[in-house]
Amino acid sequence: MAEAPEPELLRDAESYARLLEHVREAVLAGVPGPRSPRSVVSASWGRSLAAHVDPDDGEAPFVHDTDVLAALREAHPLAPVLPVLRQMLVSIADDAEHLVRRYHTWTCAAAPVRDPETGALLGSIDVSGPLRTVHPAMISLVTATAQLAEGQLRAQLAVRDERLRRVNMPHLEALRGRPGALLSAAGRVLAAQACTLPSTVDVRRGGGTIALPDGRLATAEPLTEGYLLRLPPATGAHRARLHLEYLADGAHSTTVDGREVPLTLRHAEILTLLALHPKGLSAERLALQLYGETGNPVTVRAEIHRLRSQLGASVVQTRPYRLAADVDADFLVARTALRSGAAADVLRVFRGPLLPESEAPAIREERETLTAQVRQVALNSGDPAVLWSFWETACGVDDFAVLDALLRTLPPADPRRAAVTAHRARLA
Repeated sequence: MAEAPEPELLRDAESYARLLEHVREAVLAGVPGPRSPRSVVSASWGRSLAAHVDPDDGEAPFVHDTDVLAALREAHPLAPVLPVLRQMLVSIADDAEHLVRRYHTWTCAAAPVRDPETGALLGSIDVSGPLRTVHPAMISLVTATAQLAEGQLRAQLAVRDERLRRVNMPHLEALRGRPGALLSAAGRVLAAQACTLPSTVDVRRGGGTIALPDGRLATAEPLTEGYLLRLPPATGAHRARLHLEYLADGAHSTTVDGREVPLTLRHAEILTLLALHPKGLSAERLALQLYGETGNPVTVRAEIHRLRSQLGASVVQTRPYRLAADVDADFLVARTALRSGAAADVLRVFRGPLLPESEAPAIREERETLTAQVRQVALNSGDPAVLWSFWETACGVDDFAVLDALLRTLPPADPRRAAVTAHRARLA
């Protein structure tokens, strides 16, 4: 059973529920309300009304029999990760912003789960229950659970991609430096050399000639699994653009010329260190920064070889190891903003700690230093928007100094005070 919330927490939740009721009535009446609903809530209400959901009744339609539902669940893309999801979730909830009146005494929190290959919405993680079970950590828990599910799906996809690259790389190497790429069966670019491509190529079953978005014509040759893409020789030198989003509570993101490339944590660590050392690193120095005193340069050389096969030899170069690309990294932007003292600019890019799962000595040191600097900037700002942004990250959510600073700066009528007060009471 869920732990009973403190009286202060319940009063804050009830006060917030009354505010949401006034907001809902204003939206349905088409008149200005005490505040606007959050954009995601407004979109949800719009979809519900467009689907002819009765705001005062909302009886759920009967769609599938129990046996049919069981079969659908077994065949669903999320089926492999359902055991993990069940272990993560408990019966606590937060903020019920529901369109239908009968559910206003409930609390509800939800987060979407998307297919890592296509971006399509697979489903959502939702926890609902009576208001008395309200818990301030519910949103964070549901979001983390959805991210865990997506992480499991990304891991499964990465395993399949790595197998395809290993099997098909000899076909790409046989081009001897000429422009080309390896594609998955769905057209995703798994490896490329001497060319710039989008993350996915629209390839027909059986392959053939393809018109790329920039007008070039390419040929897709079917392999046992996937395709070998051949392109005409490049007419001029091209410098790749490498975009790194590594400041986040969830998964890291790497793109090359707009093409997202799923990387292991180790490869993300290597890119981070090379971005922090634009003049390059030797195998020995890179091994020391990744593994500490036990680091082996031979291991680093093997990892670099795999990384070059994914990003291309034109992006990661050797002797010394360095990035030969225009690098756009959020942690570098945060560093620059910290030097200028622009608190709002820092928190605009800082969405969480640098590669939080990394245990590499140099990454850990950079993460701790950057987080401490951002925290101090937020506390010194006296700006509730900046403090709120830091509090929403994993670094600030349980920080009493940040919570107290928010309570000092948020106006008395600001509904965010209820969430801050409730969370502080829970921690205390």
